[in-house]
Amino acid sequence: MVAHDDRIVFPGNPWPDGHAIVEFSWGGRLDPDVGLRFAFELTSAFYDADDGDGVEEEDEDEERSDFESKFAWNNYHQCRISSGMGFVAGTPDEPLDFDALTGRTFVVDRPEEVDEFEDEDFAFHIYLLGHDSVADHRIRFPVRHAPLEFGLEWEGRIALTYFGEEEYEYRFQARLARTAFTGFEVLDELADEEAHRLLAACVRDPARFRLSHDGGERRYVPIGR
Repeated sequence: MVAHDDRIVFPGNPWPDGHAIVEFSWGGRLDPDVGLRFAFELTSAFYDADDGDGVEEEDEDEERSDFESKFAWNNYHQCRISSGMGFVAGTPDEPLDFDALTGRTFVVDRPEEVDEFEDEDFAFHIYLLGHDSVADHRIRFPVRHAPLEFGLEWEGRIALTYFGEEEYEYRFQARLARTAFTGFEVLDELADEEAHRLLAACVRDPARFRLSHDGGERRYVPIGR
């Protein structure tokens, strides 16, 4: 569920007020190598969704970059940011505590760390002006609405790798008023007993979750779902 005013902004692009977020989900998975990972999936509205009918074509400007051109953006329709590896949120040494999540900032994929990354190693993938790259994330939960529901502030840097660029020259800023955690995916390689031990070791209050087999997929979902 997303709110009417949930938006993603790309400073310097043709829409200074940004774009509505039409889909967002916050989940995670149990990773036997590290512990618990968070995963996000975000989809924006069509880039020109707020332009309305009868908007005049922009004047051609040879000095305008693709990032500044509505014509270029509209060729790619809308943004999608999806999880690759996701990011570590809890380990046996530092268990995830939802009661202490408010105000915590996760710093993920610093640019100096991702120079040698393969595509599958990134926490997130982005489709922006083609299949580009995203790194240097700052992810913060500024307010708590319910035990597993928070506001979200998420920003990061973008390299237009689809056009052959390598520098993380551009930025995005996403704000959601309220989003609910949906639970942890359990990988096939983990038996139920192993999954339970890992969850118990890596989250402060495992009693908030139950193991679900709905749809043939194993997930630890919040009690009551």
